[in-house]
Amino acid sequence: MNEKIDVRTVMTGNDGKLFVYNGDERIFLAEIKDYEIKASFGSIDYQPLGDVQEYSIPNKVKFSLTFSGAVVRDDVLMAPILNGLKEGKVPTYDFQSTATRTIDNKEQKLTLRNCIPNGDFDIMTLKAGEVITRQQSFIINSIPNFEEILSISK
Repeated sequence: MNEKIDVRTVMTGNDGKLFVYNGDERIFLAEIKDYEIKASFGSIDYQPLGDVQEYSIPNKVKFSLTFSGAVVRDDVLMAPILNGLKEGKVPTYDFQSTATRTIDNKEQKLTLRNCIPNGDFDIMTLKAGEVITRQQSFIINSIPNFEEILSISK
């Protein structure tokens, strides 16, 4: 194997962005410092009679989005959540993550629909001498959809 990776095609966190949809408007969340989109797979263990091997049968997958960011606004995520809770409703969100490769401007674009807040959800966390940040977590109630995928052209 003589081929080597062209390091110019390797991307960093500086190449990515996270957006949230407000109706048809796509809002760039420039305050986000980092985010993760994960799939968590589960299976059922099964061992048939007369077989010493135990097998796993896939039976579920759960998608999540977590991020942290500087507190610069409340109107896009926090206000709708707190206002919705006053009415007995939990709002849903649609997000889009993108990463654009500098060398050729190819883009990876992943759309996350029907996201709901999940687990501990920072409303306000303050530490003296530090930037005020929030950590937030969502469950993605749909299979993430690649709008654009990355490839390396030769």
